[in-house]
Amino acid sequence: MKAEWRLIDLGEIEWIDTQAIYHALALVQEEHNTPNTLLINWPNKPFVCVGLHQTIENSVETEYAKSHKLPIVRRSCGGGSVYLDSNQVFYQIICKKELFSFKLKEFYEYFLEPVVKTYRFFGIDAEYSPINDIVSESKKISGNGAVTYNGSRVLVGNFIFEFPSAKMAKILKVPDEKFRDKIAQSLEERMGSFSYFLEKPPSKNEVVQKYIEYFQEKIGTKLEIGKLTDIEKEKINELRILYKQDEWLNYVDYDKDSMIQQKILRGTYFAFSERKFQGGLVQLGIHFEKDMIADLVISGDFTISPPMILPEFQKYIIGTRINKEILRKKFEMFEVTKEVDLPGITIDELVELFLDTYKKVKK
Repeated sequence: MKAEWRLIDLGEIEWIDTQAIYHALALVQEEHNTPNTLLINWPNKPFVCVGLHQTIENSVETEYAKSHKLPIVRRSCGGGSVYLDSNQVFYQIICKKELFSFKLKEFYEYFLEPVVKTYRFFGIDAEYSPINDIVSESKKISGNGAVTYNGSRVLVGNFIFEFPSAKMAKILKVPDEKFRDKIAQSLEERMGSFSYFLEKPPSKNEVVQKYIEYFQEKIGTKLEIGKLTDIEKEKINELRILYKQDEWLNYVDYDKDSMIQQKILRGTYFAFSERKFQGGLVQLGIHFEKDMIADLVISGDFTISPPMILPEFQKYIIGTRINKEILRKKFEMFEVTKEVDLPGITIDELVELFLDTYKKVKK
C-alpha cells in the first residue's frame, strides 16, 4: 500500500506562516496521523530568518533590521541567517519518519533530486552538493534544511528566482564594517538564481508545476489536493504566538564578546571557538575550571536531530574533564542513547574542536 500524500499550494502567505506552518504540521502528524504533505508557499513581505541554533545578536544586524522594518524569526530547523522575500518559492516536505528512516544526509539527497531535475528542465545545469545545497557552476541556487520532530521528518528549501545579495549583506553580522562590501561581493560570486542564469526566467507557476511533476515521480504516487485541518490551524496559531516571544527568539543566548579567551582567576577561563565543518558552522562558548567544563553553550548553523537536544547535551557535557578519550566516549554514549543525527560532523571532529578550544586558553 502506497503512503498517502497531499499537496497544499498556498501561494503567497503571511511571512511568519512560511515558517510556522511546516513546524505545526510536523508536530501534529504523529498524534493525529495526518497525511504526508508537500507545502508550496512564499512570503508576502521580506523578513530575516535565523537557524534554530544561532544567536541572533551575533548573527544579525538587529539595528538594521529594526530600522528597515524587517521582522526576525527563528525557524525550527538548523542553518544560517538568511534574507527571505517573494523572489523565492519555498517547498516544505513533512513526512512520517518510518517511511524515510535513513540518516538526514540520505534524506536530503533523496528529496533534493526533484529540485535538481526542475532546475535542469529550465536549462540550468544543477547538481546536488552534499550535504544540503544545490549548485550550478559553483554557485548555490538552493539552500535546504531538515529536522526530525517525534515521528515526523521535515525538509525545507527554496527555488531562487532572484537573489538579494546587497540586502543579504546588510543583515549579516560582521566584525567590522569594512568587511561588508567583501561579504556582498562574495555573495554575488557564490549565489545564483533563475534570473542570473536565464535571460527569460520561468514564472513561479511554471517552476512549481514542473517540480510537483518530478516530486510525484520520485515518491511514486500522485499528490492529492489537500487543505489544512482545524487541528493544524490551531497549532499554527500557537506557533505564530510562540515565534514572537523572547523565549523562542533567544532560545540560544550568550554574549560572544565576553567569552574570547578571558582568564578571570587562576584556573578559571572563558573561551569562544568556532569551526566550519561540512555540516555547518559550530560555535563553542566554554567556561573552564582548570581542566573541567563548568559551563557550555553550543550554537551555529548546523543541523541536528532531535532538534531541541542541544540544551540536554550541554548539561550532559558540563562537569566533563578535557580529555580526548573521555570526551569521545561521552559523545558516543549520548549519540547512541538519544539517537542523535548530526550530518556532516563527526564525533572526532567535535572532540578536536573541544580540545583546541581548551588549548587556546592554556597558551
